[in-house]
Amino acid sequence: MSTTFLLTKSKGMTKTVAEFSKQENQSNKEFREFIREQVLERRKEGLDVFKSPRPGDDQRN
Repeated sequence: MSTTFLLTKSKGMTKTVAEFSKQENQSNKEFREFIREQVLERRKEGLDVFKSPRPGDDQRN
């Protein structure tokens, strides 16, 4: 199961905005398109986000 995180960087620290997991019946292409749509939506809201395979600093132990 693939997980992608949307992160934003503020004051030198990355923060997790959202976490998405690929569904079993979802193709890789569909998942990539879904993530791309989520990034564009968040940017329209004014958040400067980027995708990452790892969570932000706020969720690391």
